[in-house]
Amino acid sequence: MKKKLLLIVSALGLLAAALACNLPLNPRPAPEPTPTPDYGMVWYQGEGMQMLLPYTYAARNIQDDIPGILAVIRSFIGEGPSPLSSLVENLEGNVAWWGYDAGAPAVSPVQLLVIKNESLEKTPVSLISTALRLFLGKNAESLQTSSYTINKRNITRFSYADDNNGWQAYAFKEQGRLWIALFITPPANLAAQQVYFDYSVNSMLIAPLQETPQP
Repeated sequence: MKKKLLLIVSALGLLAAALACNLPLNPRPAPEPTPTPDYGMVWYQGEGMQMLLPYTYAARNIQDDIPGILAVIRSFIGEGPSPLSSLVENLEGNVAWWGYDAGAPAVSPVQLLVIKNESLEKTPVSLISTALRLFLGKNAESLQTSSYTINKRNITRFSYADDNNGWQAYAFKEQGRLWIALFITPPANLAAQQVYFDYSVNSMLIAPLQETPQP
């Protein structure tokens, strides 16, 4: 009888020890959540949008820089007829933000042009890629294209660099418009800046279209 009781007590002791190993009496510390990156950016207000940019960015007056903006667009889509030609129509009304990084070294300046366009809203983004490749001609192999989705926004990213020029463009559709954010910087600076360009574009908030009041 004593032997049987001893066996029962021993079995209960082993069961208790096994349960203790699995009970959350001494829980392991939960892993620290990965914080959202903070690149020290601040909000900049544009026409129908706002976005986070480094605090060193400075907005330029659109009216003062129309020739420069036109040159930037032409360097992006070319001079001749293109599916993107309407980007230069109503230029002043289609530029949502224009400026540059005043804190960037002189050897690696960064310019940013944000364009909004209602007439291109139904244009497939794949056609934009085709138009860019046609314009670039033999240099089209230097154009890299990738797509991703964030916060239900489908974004296509274009990146181009040759010996002398570099730019990264983001295209997406929202609120009845095609939006293009175009960062221009020397080729050597593109890779180092991409994480910041991505962060800024992903932060963009687009205002709803204002309905035209009926007479």
